[in-house]
Amino acid sequence: MAGEKKNILSADISFGGVGPAQISILAKQLAVMLRAGLTLNESLLIARDSSHGKLKSCLEAVSSSISAGQKLSRALSDYPRIFSPLFINAVRAGETSGTLVENFEQLALQLQKEKELASKIKGAMIYPIVVLVAALVLGTGLAFFVLPQITPLFERLNVELPITTKIIIWLSKQIQSHGLAIAIGLLLGIIGFIVLIRQRFMRPIIHGILLRVPVIAPLTRHANLARFCRTLGTLLGSGLNIDEALLILQDTMGNYYYRSAVQSVARLTVRGTKLSRNLEDHEWLFPKLVTRMVGVGEESGKLQEALLFLADYYEDELDTSTKSLSTAIEPLLLIGIGLAVGFLALSIITPIYEITGSVKR
Repeated sequence: MAGEKKNILSADISFGGVGPAQISILAKQLAVMLRAGLTLNESLLIARDSSHGKLKSCLEAVSSSISAGQKLSRALSDYPRIFSPLFINAVRAGETSGTLVENFEQLALQLQKEKELASKIKGAMIYPIVVLVAALVLGTGLAFFVLPQITPLFERLNVELPITTKIIIWLSKQIQSHGLAIAIGLLLGIIGFIVLIRQRFMRPIIHGILLRVPVIAPLTRHANLARFCRTLGTLLGSGLNIDEALLILQDTMGNYYYRSAVQSVARLTVRGTKLSRNLEDHEWLFPKLVTRMVGVGEESGKLQEALLFLADYYEDELDTSTKSLSTAIEPLLLIGIGLAVGFLALSIITPIYEITGSVKR
């Protein structure tokens, strides 16, 4: 029965995932309750009662596995779509070293920082996306509903129309004749573009662009450097050695080039070379500040502290980058919208001006 129950619960949580905020709260709850003297199983059951949805079902199953004699890390590994390799390996290291409470506290902090990092990046993109969507909706409304009403008037005018007005008339005729096909084509084009950029073979291209576009590149670099430093520092603080930490870290890097660099660094570090020396081979991704601080941390035996200091530094730099992004994009959007409005105004006003001029003459 216990096995059947576990299978049912596993099926229940196999679809979708649980947000990092929920996992961060769970880690904090477990740290507080274990530090207060509760057993692991009691802590899991209390955390289950305060959870909901798939996480609640998962904790029920994990609690059953703990009661059956399994280790927590082993029970969590049955749910890789909910608990990341970082979380599972930090728990495993805590079980081995007897620092499970401290590791839960570090995990809670790490996940909270990850959430803040994602929020900063999303926040920087909200304004330009809202403006672009509003401009797209307005432009579509003008193209499908306003221009077809205006262009017949221009065609009946006995004046030479400017090129901008001729373009507007041509667009209006195309929309009247093939409006549905154009709308479907645009929709399919947008969907196709989104699907295309999500493909694995497109990652080197897209991620390379993100690392080179002047305004976006600092945002991308600072976000990846902050994640690299904080995740590696957290793993080392959890009791893992540098080789184990790098192997886990490479799966957490979102950018293709940073992931490849960490994989290369991990292979060389396992062979006995210093982390700082290996990072120097990827100077375009890891600036001298990182390599030198890591080198100082290795020499002084305080690598974890050096990495967490760097994480704080690049998170602050990310704040500056997000503000710079908004400042740089805003005038570009205003110029683009202004040009579009000016084009429409010129196309409509010029023929009217020609008519009034001919009437006066």
